[in-house]
Amino acid sequence: IELTFGMRPIIYWRIIGDNKLNQYPVDFTLSYKKNGTIVHTDTITGNDKVEVVVQPTIEDITSVRLTISKWSQPNACAKILRCFERVYETYEGNSLLSFEVGEELCSSEGNYNINSDSMTVNIYNENRKFDKGYLRTLMLLDRKLFPYIGIEKDGKIEYKSLGVFYSDEWDIPQDSQWVKCTATDRMMRLQIKTYVGFPLVENVSLYEIAEDVLTKTGLTAAEYLITDRLKDFVVDTALLPKTTGWDALQEIANAGLCKVFVDRENRIVIKCEDDAAERSPSEINPGNTFSYKSNITLTDFSNSVSVDYCEVSVKADVIEVAEPEIRLEPKETKTLTIDYTSEVAYPFAESSNPSVHIISFDSGVNSCICVLRNNASASQTALITVSGNAIDINTRTVTVRDEDSIMQYGIVEYKHPTSELVQSYDHAEYMANLLLNRMRAGKGSITTVWRGNPELEVGFDYDCVDRFGDVESLFCEYNKFSYDGGLKQETRGRKK
Repeated sequence: IELTFGMRPIIYWRIIGDNKLNQYPVDFTLSYKKNGTIVHTDTITGNDKVEVVVQPTIEDITSVRLTISKWSQPNACAKILRCFERVYETYEGNSLLSFEVGEELCSSEGNYNINSDSMTVNIYNENRKFDKGYLRTLMLLDRKLFPYIGIEKDGKIEYKSLGVFYSDEWDIPQDSQWVKCTATDRMMRLQIKTYVGFPLVENVSLYEIAEDVLTKTGLTAAEYLITDRLKDFVVDTALLPKTTGWDALQEIANAGLCKVFVDRENRIVIKCEDDAAERSPSEINPGNTFSYKSNITLTDFSNSVSVDYCEVSVKADVIEVAEPEIRLEPKETKTLTIDYTSEVAYPFAESSNPSVHIISFDSGVNSCICVLRNNASASQTALITVSGNAIDINTRTVTVRDEDSIMQYGIVEYKHPTSELVQSYDHAEYMANLLLNRMRAGKGSITTVWRGNPELEVGFDYDCVDRFGDVESLFCEYNKFSYDGGLKQETRGRKK
């Protein structure tokens, strides 16, 4: 078995045989190659273990070849469960100069916007391994970082994960022994991932639309968590234009009054405003607080809330919205992304050349991905015509007001961002009333800097006690963990 990969160091290499039948390689050789040339060999004889770890400690390897000459069981096939080892290192104690990890449910200015979490860490460049040593070829973007905070309980340290991040920038100065790495969570990737759009479909829930966005941007079911509350919001005539995965989730957040964030298990989570929050046992009080600040902004108070809803109708007229010309070589297959001149329902594509077949057609309302194949033995040119029924969208507005508050304070208006996924008066009225009930209180948020506890996560309820003994029940929207020899945590909680 030979594995080929990008140039990397080999510190450890793990071989696992058949652990179900307790079979394993007895005599085998590992050959480590650099661009096809063997630079090191490990020969093992008389092995009697299912799992074997060798430690060659070599650099700049591009492939590893495993050759088995004797198996533990006669007349059996060699079965290797694993012949690989990740490159990972752990930094703790004196190897860490400082780190900062932020997690945010929503920004302080808006409650239904999407945020990406970030972290920054300064780690020890021992023996110049990052710029001259064995890690120099791995200073790439998108390396995974796993920050943890250890909590001592009964003489034992239990580590609490703060999430998963991906390297965004490496700063490796030659006049310092410390390397700085900046990383962001997986949400940021959705800003560059194209979502082709959601085709016009009747009676679809926001849950199904959210699932479509997440799966078409490359996530598996284990990598996201959507509240069941979104199943209650059924859109009469659902549609989403071509956009980024980030903006498509923002549209869902506006329509369902949702918070979209990445949790510490590296899942994209979508929660609604009226979902019940988990209770944290952590309490912030004068005994563990460095600073305490209460803050109220204009975005926290309103006594007149307006929410738009859209009326979508499909016309009988069929219109052409795209007609690109494409040339394919003999037996060639091409994938083509086509943008439309206007939004259409029930789109379909036709080829002007019978030799050029449309293998698949995945369309939204203003864009499609089309897979074409030339079945002929000669080059072919074809016009691909996309047509569909014209769509007409009209916008209406629902406004709810607190007349007593207006009489007392004057009118303070809030206009919620328009979403084409809000398509009924009842849905818009529900949103407006929920927003009014939350915003007319005008309680704002409380920001504290305290000794910290990673048990308090964003989305949790917790208690905060001020210096006068008054207790506020808060909803955690933001945490920032900072370490520079000592740990502190900045937490922002919204008053309930």
